[in-house]
Amino acid sequence: MSKTRVLLLFGGQSAEHEVSVVSARSVYQAIDSDRYEVILAGISRTGQWFLEDGEASLLEHSEVSNGSGSPVQLGAGQRELVALDGNPVGSTAFDVVFPLLHGPRGEDGSVQGLLELADAAYVGAGVAASAVGMDKELARAVFAQAGLRQTEYLVIRRSAWSADRQGALEEIEAKLRYPLFVKPVNLGSSIGISKVHDSQSLDRAIDLAAV
Repeated sequence: MSKTRVLLLFGGQSAEHEVSVVSARSVYQAIDSDRYEVILAGISRTGQWFLEDGEASLLEHSEVSNGSGSPVQLGAGQRELVALDGNPVGSTAFDVVFPLLHGPRGEDGSVQGLLELADAAYVGAGVAASAVGMDKELARAVFAQAGLRQTEYLVIRRSAWSADRQGALEEIEAKLRYPLFVKPVNLGSSIGISKVHDSQSLDRAIDLAAV
């Protein structure tokens, strides 16, 4: 019986790059090698794709750096990775992609859309569910439409924060009560999250979340 060939895709351009590498390492170690054959492909912080070339594992380090392996791209409609000039790069045909990317340009529907366009099967939620699930503001709007109870919240735009910090602080304190949790709208892994008890710490927390 032939093994299912799984492309593990990890790294990426978000602040959760290192978390993604840890996730990929865990899956790689736990996957049933009797049933699955794994192909490792990492995405650097600059968006370049690299295929493990056998000289050094892409999972040995905390991040995927340029030059980590052989530069590749996804072959449209081919379910395989190809060289940047479109030529084959060995046995890279796969049956399914396991995206282990975190954050923007990873689990927000963008990579899922790319895989849909390439006619590649993949693990996880589709484009719409990924996009809504990654965006806390959109997710809350969907929850409200469905009649689900939620805690009080307020969305502060970067543009509004940059234009009038004091006005934004006053708006928050007029509508919400301390202690507050401040979160980036589209990051996970607890990155950029703070619990605040006063306006001074609120100011710093918003700066952190807005990075």
